[in-house]
Amino acid sequence: MKHEELVKRCVKLAERNVRDGQAPFAAIVTRGGEVVSEAVNDGKATFDPTAHGEIRAIQMAGTKLETTDLSDCELYTNCEPCPMCLAAIHWSGIKQVYYGLSIGQQAEFDEMPQELYEAFRTGEHSVKLHDYSGKVDGAAPFRLEERE
Repeated sequence: MKHEELVKRCVKLAERNVRDGQAPFAAIVTRGGEVVSEAVNDGKATFDPTAHGEIRAIQMAGTKLETTDLSDCELYTNCEPCPMCLAAIHWSGIKQVYYGLSIGQQAEFDEMPQELYEAFRTGEHSVKLHDYSGKVDGAAPFRLEERE
């Protein structure tokens, strides 16, 4: 399938997802031109704010391929990935992402992704981080991992 066809397929999946009462997002992971997984945002049904289509498709692809390294895969989605999904894409190793609606265009319908990108860029976000690194041994699991 061509890139444009796969993005259009994501749009159709997202439309169906809206008709099913869910959010308007879907994603497909491919490898070697073959579809490995396709998923939709099911956060409303699962009460999971991280249940974005991109993350679900990455999870399914990793399970199907039995690997966490998806560097030989591509991701297609109907909207440009939000910061959370972009981080998951980065962790998975996927290097190519194709989308049909930019974050700027999406802001007409939902401003949160654009606001998140801006908050991360400026460091002005609502999450207060509390550093206990001098009080607990947070590195212990990493040292254990090195021994095994």
